Amino acid sequence: MHVSQNLLVLVLCAQLNVLCVMGGLDLQCGVIEPVPSAVELHTEFTATCVLFESCIRQHVANADDMYWKFQQHKVPKEQYTKINDTAIRITVNITDELNSPLTCNVMLHGQVEHNIYGIFLNKGFPPEKPQNLTCIVHQAGKGLSDTMLCTWNPGRESHLDTRYTLKAQTITNTYENISRIDEGELKMTTMPVFVNMMIWVEAENQLGKSTSKQSYLDPVDVVKPSPPEIEKISSEKEFPNSLVVSWNLILNPLLFKLKYNIRYRSASSSDWTEVPLSETGSSIKSFRLQDLKPYTEYRVSVRCIKEDGFGYWSDWSKEMSATTPEAKPSGKPDLWRVIGPSDSDKNRLVTLMWKEPDPSVANGKILGYEVEIEARHYPAVKRFTVNGTSADYTLTEGATYRITVAAFNSKGQSPRASLVIPADSQKELPVEDLKAFPQDGKLRVEWKAARKITEYVVEWCAMMEEGGGCSTESIEWQRVSELSINTFLKGDIKPLKRYKISVFPVYSGTPGACRSVEEYLKQGCPTIGPTVRTRKKERNGALLEWNLIPFMSRNGFIRNYTIFYQAEGGVEESITVDYANRQYTLTSLGTNTMYAVHVSANTDAGSKNGSEFTFTTLKFAPGEIEAIVVPVCLGFLFTAVVTLLFCFNKRDLIKKHIWPQVPDPGNSRIANWSPDSPVRHNFSPKEQVCPEGIITDFSVINIENDNIDDYNKASDSLKKGKYTSEEHSSGIGGSSCMSSPRQSVSDSDEADSAQTTSSTVQYSSVVATSYRGQLPSAPVFTRSESTQPLLDCEERPEDQHLYGNLNGFNREGQPQNSEQGVRHPSRLYFKRPRMINEDADPSCDSLGFCPADEVTLQDSAATGTSQPDRERQTVPRNGINASLERNETKSYVPQQNGYRAQ
Repeated sequence: MHVSQNLLVLVLCAQLNVLCVMGGLDLQCGVIEPVPSAVELHTEFTATCVLFESCIRQHVANADDMYWKFQQHKVPKEQYTKINDTAIRITVNITDELNSPLTCNVMLHGQVEHNIYGIFLNKGFPPEKPQNLTCIVHQAGKGLSDTMLCTWNPGRESHLDTRYTLKAQTITNTYENISRIDEGELKMTTMPVFVNMMIWVEAENQLGKSTSKQSYLDPVDVVKPSPPEIEKISSEKEFPNSLVVSWNLILNPLLFKLKYNIRYRSASSSDWTEVPLSETGSSIKSFRLQDLKPYTEYRVSVRCIKEDGFGYWSDWSKEMSATTPEAKPSGKPDLWRVIGPSDSDKNRLVTLMWKEPDPSVANGKILGYEVEIEARHYPAVKRFTVNGTSADYTLTEGATYRITVAAFNSKGQSPRASLVIPADSQKELPVEDLKAFPQDGKLRVEWKAARKITEYVVEWCAMMEEGGGCSTESIEWQRVSELSINTFLKGDIKPLKRYKISVFPVYSGTPGACRSVEEYLKQGCPTIGPTVRTRKKERNGALLEWNLIPFMSRNGFIRNYTIFYQAEGGVEESITVDYANRQYTLTSLGTNTMYAVHVSANTDAGSKNGSEFTFTTLKFAPGEIEAIVVPVCLGFLFTAVVTLLFCFNKRDLIKKHIWPQVPDPGNSRIANWSPDSPVRHNFSPKEQVCPEGIITDFSVINIENDNIDDYNKASDSLKKGKYTSEEHSSGIGGSSCMSSPRQSVSDSDEADSAQTTSSTVQYSSVVATSYRGQLPSAPVFTRSESTQPLLDCEERPEDQHLYGNLNGFNREGQPQNSEQGVRHPSRLYFKRPRMINEDADPSCDSLGFCPADEVTLQDSAATGTSQPDRERQTVPRNGINASLERNETKSYVPQQNGYRAQ
């Protein structure tokens, strides 16, 4: 039940538009009076809070415990007025800063705060008197609409809900419309015309009501017609400066008449030009536009209003365009030139350039240009037609020329543009103090004024390479008045591109010498950085070299370069180098140390690093190794030369100890010796046959036959060619040229002529001695089995002579013995030759073959000594005693062709 009473109180307060806050109290303890629906801003408001008697008794509270609050803002006590113990009054100025609600509160014992009552205050202003009431009637078809739309100015904002009532009254009817905004519509069955209508507006809100001034009007005077419709725009060839505009009537002329307003503009412009109303003030359907430019597209629009000027202008009609006819060009081309250097024939290539006349003065389509070249002091004029805007012509260096160019179209020719090209020797002064710099997104050019000039020509072009000129196609120029000393370059000037700007003073049509400057509209960082490399490395330094950044990649003026280098594990260091240098020598570097280096190119806008490069300094300085190696090599070379000279002087001694002489059987004279043609030597008996005095490896075979029959049998067998012998080389064992077995030669003359024998060399002979000193019928030859080296004298041609006497043989080839009658047992033995004396008997042959002695063991035993050497006799060169050659049979058959190698 207690809760229901509280809810009922809250609902009642809500219906009364007040705030009742129970604040912990059981029932409502008081009330605020009055409770306004709205209060006006910037005015004083007075409210009174009254406590009920029951609340005072129950909670022991009075007016001293009461206070006021605007939301959370507590009102100062100074603004309170105590009426009695149960009521308190407050007076405040209502402002926008005071926020609702306004509450009355009481402080109970124990500092407990409770709300007694509260109200919301609607702050605002009463409505002002509406001003500027205007109404408009729109055209519908060819008549008028049945709705009138009116607007007004409501004045200041009231901040309260305000209702506007639009009212109109005629003699017979009254019309009314309620609106919450500053406009309203009056709907009528038929729009009355030619009558006076009274119209006003009433405004009302919680704080008051106001009424506008009453206005009287005729609906016909507030009509806004619909836009006219342009029918066509026509041109006439005879009138290139005019166009005829025609349109349709859109309103019933019986209702009222209209006047029109015409405007036009060129298609390339946004500015409209209106025809004066004095020329279109009548009800017309067409109009001729004059003073237009030939061969120009124009856009035209039309609007209308009531002829007497009452009412409203219609909206502009839809635009329609047309082009005026062509006319003769009224402006001349802008002529300029580029003069090339003189050639060997003193001729100059001159490029004539001109700009096509602006469309505003071209007055039609330009079909071509007529160029005239006239040399001063020469009456002849060269005339030719060009379809483009440039022409090249070769002019003489020492002459002055006057060039004229005129454009022409289908209607005629333009005025001529002229230019004087002076002789090469004629020089006019250039401008001074030329400079260029960016300003406000443009390139500004300034110079110092020259004297007695007619104008300036500013020429510029985008550069493609440093220090180079510009292509003719990229050259642009503009003319500046003689009164100006600065200008902004016109045209498409792009950032990050370098422009070459030249200024020419023009003296009465003759351009003077130019002065040029280079500048960027906007600089940037280079696109790529420099590539560095080492050109020379040293022990404590290195010569660095880097490439020049391509011109189109610089994007600005390179002011300087910065070299960054860092040793492995060290701190990075940097050095700044001027732009003109592209080499630099780093010094004070570590020996045999690796360094990382890169170079950055710096412009006014920033820098760009190049690729990193590493190098290692040298361990030794240049020439240090050579200073060590060269002396060592020279010392070694000196030692080698001295050693070679010593060896050359002692070559025989060294050859004997290191390379002993080895006989070559292929070069032995015995290889060419034949029994048919024995080799004869002429030498003195005292000439030493063998330098060494000893015949080495020579064997004498003594054969003793017990009876002559055995010897004869052997001799017969030799004569018949039935007996063969093997000969073995007595030279170097295993010699390829002398060790192969060879067959002996037969005694028979027929056999020698019938068969070809090999050219063998007879190394030894077998001598068959007879019993008791009797000679054998024929000697028998056989090959020696000895492997001893050849005679030392055979390897030296200078020693190829007789070896001297062989001891133990007499002149008859028999061995000498003191006791020749003593017989010894017959046996074969070999007896080496003895030392050959210088007085040896020269009867022995060149090989030293002498008749063997017949010695028996008994003789040897009886005497105990061999025959004295003085009794020894040598055998003749052919190995047979001279007496035997005359009386005895030869020991071998003479050979016809000699021996041949097998």
